Amino acid sequence: MEVQCLKVKIKPGMTQEFIDFVKDMQVNKMEFVYETMRSENIVVESIFLEKGEDADHIIFYTRSNSADEAPEEREGGSAIPVDTEAIEMLQKTWDSVQSLEVLFDAGRLP
Repeated sequence: MEVQCLKVKIKPGMTQEFIDFVKDMQVNKMEFVYETMRSENIVVESIFLEKGEDADHIIFYTRSNSADEAPEEREGGSAIPVDTEAIEMLQKTWDSVQSLEVLFDAGRLP
């Protein structure tokens, strides 16, 4: 398993737009989210909001099967609609990204 945790600073004034986008995905586009997760071999994806006085951040956590177990990449990028929308939203709302060090991550044994 591979684990990634990112701390993302949200651009000023863009927090609610990002929240609305995530909520819309959760309510209306989960089939596309799951399709994307399958194509990228992701087994867990979580987004947390940290409200701050100076800036808002999200904590973006993913757990995926190792790269050698991942399906082959598609040529020309993804054809999944939520991928394109997500990329556009990230470019619009994310300011800076910091990779957090994973100190501990346990999954249930089979």
